[in-house]
Amino acid sequence: MREQSEIKARIRTVAQTRKITKAMYMISTSKMKRALAMYESNSAYYGRVRAAIKDILLHSNDIKHPFLDKGEEDRAAYIVIAGDKGLAGSYNDDVCALALSGIKAKPQANIVTVGQEARVYFEKRGYMVDVEFLHVAQNPTLYNARNIAENIIEVYRQNIIDELYIAYTRFHSTTKREPRMVRLLPVELPDLAAVELEFEYTTEISYLPSRASVLDKLIPQYLIGYVFGALTHSFASEHSARMLAMESATNNAEDMLETLQLEYNRARQMAITQELQEIVAGTEALGGFQIKKIFSGNLR
Repeated sequence: MREQSEIKARIRTVAQTRKITKAMYMISTSKMKRALAMYESNSAYYGRVRAAIKDILLHSNDIKHPFLDKGEEDRAAYIVIAGDKGLAGSYNDDVCALALSGIKAKPQANIVTVGQEARVYFEKRGYMVDVEFLHVAQNPTLYNARNIAENIIEVYRQNIIDELYIAYTRFHSTTKREPRMVRLLPVELPDLAAVELEFEYTTEISYLPSRASVLDKLIPQYLIGYVFGALTHSFASEHSARMLAMESATNNAEDMLETLQLEYNRARQMAITQELQEIVAGTEALGGFQIKKIFSGNLR
């Protein structure tokens, strides 16, 4: 059995670890709520943008636009959103593995990573990361979303890629999250199937100065909104995963503290018992010595 001093040192270490995991749990809870509030505050605007695009596609015949035209589909770019840190269960690996399955299916794929864990994941598997956005995973702002989207839009306009995909983690609740991979470009009507229109009609609508000009403005806004939503959902999902991981770690630390305390009590009890045995043995030995001394004196 371990010495008391060793067990006490172990108890202090585990107790300090428990304090850290509790603090990380509270921090992740706060950050998750903040990310969801940011998403909700902007969702109405981007919902209207998507509805306007769907309205144009539904009520326009033979519309042509670079953001709508399908190319050969051989050259694709993948935006992969993961975290900058670990300690979040399988959050990082799940979304990266989903993106990798799509990358393997394309003859030519460009990888754009958001978060250091995504870059590390692909580099370990021999894939070259073409573009990396640093310090964005922990800062899901509209500014960062616009920066990512506008860079990729420019690449698409230059006809360097045929398709654009985004892999992120959709937040449902603190206990449920879902890795997703969605095609953003080219935009097709089925991609907007879940978008609800405010009015239903069948006539063709005229747009000024033209439908193409309107789409030139709307589709970049749609992409920025989707990237922003993916960033905030991923951020919330990462911290919900970290909450669960820290909660599990805290529970394990508490169980370990109980076990160590029992072990310490047993070691302390054994030490006391041993001391008592030594005292009794010493007393008995001393008593025998006194008796022997008395008998020796009588014999003289």
